[in-house]
Amino acid sequence: MNTDSVNHIDSVDDLTKRYGVFLVDQFGVLHNGFEPYKGAAESLRRVRRSGAKVIIISNSGKRAAINKQRMHQLGFGEDCFDEMVTSGEVAWHLLKNKFIGSRFKNGASCYFLSNDDDRSAVEGLDLLEVDRLDDAELILLTGQHLNQQQLTSLCDSLRDALQRNTPCICTNPDKVAYAAAGKVFSSGSVAEWYEAEGGEVLWLGKPYAEIYEHIFRTQPIGDRSDVVCIGDSIEHDIKGGAALNLSTVLVRTGINDHLNDDDLLPLYVQHDVVPDYVLPFF
Repeated sequence: MNTDSVNHIDSVDDLTKRYGVFLVDQFGVLHNGFEPYKGAAESLRRVRRSGAKVIIISNSGKRAAINKQRMHQLGFGEDCFDEMVTSGEVAWHLLKNKFIGSRFKNGASCYFLSNDDDRSAVEGLDLLEVDRLDDAELILLTGQHLNQQQLTSLCDSLRDALQRNTPCICTNPDKVAYAAAGKVFSSGSVAEWYEAEGGEVLWLGKPYAEIYEHIFRTQPIGDRSDVVCIGDSIEHDIKGGAALNLSTVLVRTGINDHLNDDDLLPLYVQHDVVPDYVLPFF
């Protein structure tokens, strides 16, 4: 693994000279869930003024419209991005148009776990929500904010579902999220435990290919060499983009903001990927 190939750049403007399509993560790159990072909105506007297309690509388990609304509330207006694609949106379409009626029966009983009681991930789907895990034919895991004790408790509550071989759909693979108290465990940590214990997990979102392929199916993108992926997670943003041979940029805000460049080296090895560029902030 050659880390000497990483280019350290100072500004997103360095990228507009080479790329015409920007796939930009939101949490940890543009905002922390509660307030925008200084200058992030204006950087998006400059990218668009250069003629490039900006697509926000997020592991949010909520659908795109809700994320657009949140972005607008944080000061990222219509002039900041062209499209919003979330793992929750991609999952909803896959369930509606492909999985329900084939992989899962019509009207399958679903135990739904979400953050702040968001229902967008199941609204309009032919699923029967149930309140008891014992009654569930599948678990839909869209987002969680958990401390260590809550994570352990939730995982313990899923042990009976493991014994019944209940499949789990995780529409937010992020293992860490932002909450008012700071960084917390997210749904990816729950799904990782479930899979490690022998459970069946269907992962939807970065770094898995479907969210990228959804963009290529729905957006007029010609040459993939014109695409650059920007994110703060080596495991999700960098690995996901690199797997599709897309250029990648690691932003040094977000989940790894407590690490220096040397501290990142073991993460590169762990995930077998190195970003093409490192940017101090978006």
